[in-house]
Amino acid sequence: MRLPDLSGIQLPREPVRLVRRSLRHVVGTVLGLLLGTLLVLTAVLALLRWHGPYARVRRWELWRQKRFYRLHLETDGTAVLGARRGILVGLVAGGLGYVMFDLLLLVLGIVLGSLQQTLLGRPVMFTFDLWVISRPALPVLLIFGTSSLLATAVYAEVAVAVQAALLRCWSPVVREDALESRISRLLTTRRGVVVAIDDERRRIERDLHDGVQQNVVSLSVTLARARRAAEPQRSAELLEAAHTQSQALIEEVRQVAWRVYPNALDEHGLASAIDEVAATSPLPVQVDHRAQDDLPQAVQSAAYFVAREALTNIVKHAGASSARISLSTQEHSGRRLLHLEVHDDGTGGADPEGGGLQGLARRVAALDGSVHVSSPPGGPTVITTEIPYE
Repeated sequence: MRLPDLSGIQLPREPVRLVRRSLRHVVGTVLGLLLGTLLVLTAVLALLRWHGPYARVRRWELWRQKRFYRLHLETDGTAVLGARRGILVGLVAGGLGYVMFDLLLLVLGIVLGSLQQTLLGRPVMFTFDLWVISRPALPVLLIFGTSSLLATAVYAEVAVAVQAALLRCWSPVVREDALESRISRLLTTRRGVVVAIDDERRRIERDLHDGVQQNVVSLSVTLARARRAAEPQRSAELLEAAHTQSQALIEEVRQVAWRVYPNALDEHGLASAIDEVAATSPLPVQVDHRAQDDLPQAVQSAAYFVAREALTNIVKHAGASSARISLSTQEHSGRRLLHLEVHDDGTGGADPEGGGLQGLARRVAALDGSVHVSSPPGGPTVITTEIPYE
């Protein structure tokens, strides 16, 4: 079976998407002034047993919610919005629409008035009972025009949130805008996962090339010298050295494999793997483990690599004398989270945009998690990771 090629699917760039959404919300809110008024009037008629006009206006209102706000009622809208509820929905939509209409008039007045004064080369006058303010027209146009447009966009978002919250009192509501943002984040995360995998491959290649390969070459040279040695005693010494090198090589291969993926995760779980990381660290590391043992394997793996990479950075760059790793499971907003915190007493100043920390963030983002770095100059540095799981 041939899989479809999804590489060409692209979402609008984030600023363009936000502008489009704001325009939709503004238009929808202004339209709510008209439909909200009609909804209240026809709902009153429906209470008086004349249902035809209300049914028609209710369909228009549901269309407005869907077309401009991307709100979908999971329950049949005709069953949810009875006449009494229609009055409440109409009052809310009409009130929000009236404020939006008045706000747009204000924006239009400021923009057009300031533009006219700019073209005429005259200042803008703000007249109050106690004083008069005169300012050049161009700064007024730039400052007040921009801030008014921003206020309009923010108010439109508030209007959508209020109406969505009202509808959720009677029916589950799905917002397509939220799904679109989620898809955009997933596409970004997918790219981050690809970058993280490439970074991991490069690290493994460096470990193999700089460590294992060099030791294999050295072992081969030692064995060749032992084979060419004329004296039995010299040959025995070289074979003994080769045996010692082979033991070191076995240990190095084991360390490389452990850095790729530790067997302790599969055999004994996350706590044991992190205890092993702490035990092999040149710094004293305190581990506080209060997490559940039945965590998903992907979550355990991500948490392990975050702890290991964080300790590696502490040893290399922090100048710390000790470190602490805390693991716990929490519940927040109905979601279960693995909370991992790595704390050190070093000099601070860690760069969250550095390659190592960005690699950790990409790995965790693939599981819908987050990484937060707090590292003021002078320390301490705290890396907090939260990974959701079911």
